[in-house]
Amino acid sequence: MGKRELINNFAKQIVDFNPRKDSPTPQQITNTLVTAALNLAFVNESCKSTGQVSKSQVIYRKLKNTTIENIQECFQKLVTKFLLLLKIFSRNRKFLLSFDTTKEAFYGDFSKAEDKLYLHEGSIVRESEYYYEHLTVVITCNNAARYIIDGVIIPIGAYIENYVKEMIIFIKKTIQPELFLFDRGFTSWALINTLKKLNVPYMIFWRKEGNWYKKYFNKLKDGELIKLSRKGKYNENMTNYIIVSNFVLIKQYAYEGKKYDWIFATNINLKTAENYIKRYKKR
Repeated sequence: MGKRELINNFAKQIVDFNPRKDSPTPQQITNTLVTAALNLAFVNESCKSTGQVSKSQVIYRKLKNTTIENIQECFQKLVTKFLLLLKIFSRNRKFLLSFDTTKEAFYGDFSKAEDKLYLHEGSIVRESEYYYEHLTVVITCNNAARYIIDGVIIPIGAYIENYVKEMIIFIKKTIQPELFLFDRGFTSWALINTLKKLNVPYMIFWRKEGNWYKKYFNKLKDGELIKLSRKGKYNENMTNYIIVSNFVLIKQYAYEGKKYDWIFATNINLKTAENYIKRYKKR
């Protein structure tokens, strides 16, 4: 099943195709959505480029009675079919999976927005004071092929580790992960606690906060690593949690011509600094 067929099937499941006067045909709507998805373009831009739907609001009205939960359920059903095929063709191999968050600016009138629950306050571009935040998980099949296999829009005040948990549970129903990779935006003891409870391999590129790591780097030579255990804490729902995780610190290791200090919170055990960095860079 190719990308176009997958997107086409997904669009047909979430769009209300009840006939109305002067309404575009189901094929015109799905063609526009497929164009937007394949080109990573806004729906309004794809309406103009295809000329099959007058404006994006026409399509949005067709989604009026569709909930976010319905959309995710439809998407997961299609992804499960894809993963089952991938599992067969890969002979049950394990896969690297990467979590990412992306922010999308909101340019409308906040007072008139119907989805205020998902509008985070903050300016990520000029002329925008709010933004949407999306969480996605991507499967890496080789250096070139990456597939989004789950995604969700994050509401204000949500604990992102809860969404990570739901995605991992969904993934493990079909395939076996080799490793879950996270960038510095996921620096969180709450996330580590979640991953440990799920008993999955993880690797988080840890943000440099405080100065706890400096004494270790001072003892290392360029290119050397040290493995250690750290204790951290966080508060959730008026409860304090104490968590322990292993860390790997790598001093001034060159990557793409530049030297960097690397800190990883991880429960995997590799032999060399190069192995850790190459594994993480498969994101």
